[in-house]
Formats: sequence, C-alpha cells, structure tokens
Amino acid sequence: MSNHNPTGNDDETPAPASAAKPEKPRIFPEVGAALLKARRECGMTQQQLADATGVSRITIQRIEQAHINPSFKTLEALAHGMGRTLTISFDPQ
Repeated sequence: MSNHNPTGNDDETPAPASAAKPEKPRIFPEVGAALLKARRECGMTQQQLADATGVSRITIQRIEQAHINPSFKTLEALAHGMGRTLTISFDPQ
C-alpha cells in the first residue's frame, strides 16, 4: 500500500506552511514606464487613450504607476490605440 502525502510531495517531509499561501505576483515597472513614455510621445492623456481603447483610465494609471501587470491583450489594445505596434523583445543583458 502506498503512502501518498496530500501536500503533493512524494517524500515524507511535510510542505512548509508558507507553501500554502500563493506568492504575490511580481510587478514589472518597465512596462508601465514604457507605456507612459509612448503615451506622452503620442500627446495623449490617460483619458484619451482610455477612450480610444476601451481600457479604463484607472487601469492605464495603475499600469503606468506599476501597481498591476497588464495582459498581452491589454497591451496590444493600448499600442493600437496609440497607433503603434506592440513589440516584445528578448534583448541580451
């Protein structure tokens, strides 16, 4: 008879209590800074960009201030609203 551990570990060591709590997602401020720079280069306010894209002004503000990470779908809508193309790059460090 197999002794299965309900924590998902196959060994006998129980998972630490902290493993049960989901980690806070990492926020990427570079995304918000890039959005802010692009929006300003286009001469648009947050409200104008919101009106052009259907993304709320509050969401745009929260992205620019690095409070949330946007989805790729949101980034694509914002880029198109500014007449730009969303480009993702894996540049060397």
